[in-house]
Amino acid sequence: MDLVAHLRAFVAVADERSFTRAADACGVPQPVVSRRVAALEKHFAGALLRRTSREVELTPLGRRLLPHAADLIARADHLQDLARRHDTQVVVGLPRDADPRGLVTARRAGERAGVDVDFVELDPSERHAASRSGQVTVALTACPAGEGVMTAELGAATSGGAIRGRRVHLDQLRRQGPADRAPVLHLHAEDDVPWIRDRVVRAARASGLAPHQLRIGAGRTESVTAALDLGDVIVCTPGWAARHDLRWRSLGGLELVRSYAFTSQPDATLPAGIEVLEKPLADALGLT
Repeated sequence: MDLVAHLRAFVAVADERSFTRAADACGVPQPVVSRRVAALEKHFAGALLRRTSREVELTPLGRRLLPHAADLIARADHLQDLARRHDTQVVVGLPRDADPRGLVTARRAGERAGVDVDFVELDPSERHAASRSGQVTVALTACPAGEGVMTAELGAATSGGAIRGRRVHLDQLRRQGPADRAPVLHLHAEDDVPWIRDRVVRAARASGLAPHQLRIGAGRTESVTAALDLGDVIVCTPGWAARHDLRWRSLGGLELVRSYAFTSQPDATLPAGIEVLEKPLADALGLT
């Protein structure tokens, strides 16, 4: 006996109060519904339904079993849905601190394209390893400008009027007097890649900054707190600065770009439809 199919017929009759309407709901002939209900009644050794001149009614046994039958059908449908979605599910490894609202938009965009999307926030090194091992289907990994699917200019974020001017020049961070605290330049782990880090280090040295004024791999909470409280400067995108109520400006004399590409296991092709995630993920990561 196909228990789920038989229970589906029973639940349909109970809902519709009619064998004919239940058959239409199940998409099978009415005699099939009748046979399935009869087989269930034999299996459970008791009548589940009582036919009257006007409609079909549940017996006490039928009322007792109905919610459990409906629950079993729902669980069976869920299992089938999980199996169906297995081939279309895409797990994306993301940078940390993505905007949840943007991730909801990305997930809905994936659903419209027939892709079931889930997200895992990982550090840069973790994303690279996860994409190589297959722990995630794809990962957003940093790449040089011109090689990525989403790109944003990096500039300097400060609190209010901590540093004046339309652009921030690194020599403005030099200590002005012996009692002054020189601002620290924070470079997040996402930008701790050679094509960004090395240029920032060279520019900081050329501008006369002390070694302790450059903090590479800084945590986001730590850097935002220091910017708001101490007037420090964070290298980041305009969108990320706006999300943290910081003032963003271009870096004078230093053009930096953060860029991401989708990567997966070696020799694996990217999932079909992955391109629909590019715009909402860029928004979620403050790249727009």
